[in-house]
Amino acid sequence: MGYDTLLYLDNVKIKNEFVSLVTQALKTGKGRGLSKIRYFFKYIILDSEGFLHIEDHFGGWNGSENLASWLKQYCEKDGRIVEHSLESDGVAWGWEFDGKGRMKYFQLDHVGKWR
Repeated sequence: MGYDTLLYLDNVKIKNEFVSLVTQALKTGKGRGLSKIRYFFKYIILDSEGFLHIEDHFGGWNGSENLASWLKQYCEKDGRIVEHSLESDGVAWGWEFDGKGRMKYFQLDHVGKWR
């Protein structure tokens, strides 16, 4: 059982040249490096405009960083995978894609002064 979180795919768009490859991977779960993330595929939908969506946001999403690592090579700029903890800590974190095959980790953090 994993850490209970909500998982969001925010503006995650697959580049046109990779749509068929990602579609095939989502359907079959077969391909290099997919064994650690295959279970995500039953929840992910690729729409007609190339955006990824997730059907069931709630879960123990172990390995979401592995999913981000796989997707980064296929995504356009500014897409994000975001997780929000349902545990008492309320932590939020995720990964943002740069459209060049890289990703950057981020987390919710304090901004500003106490008022």
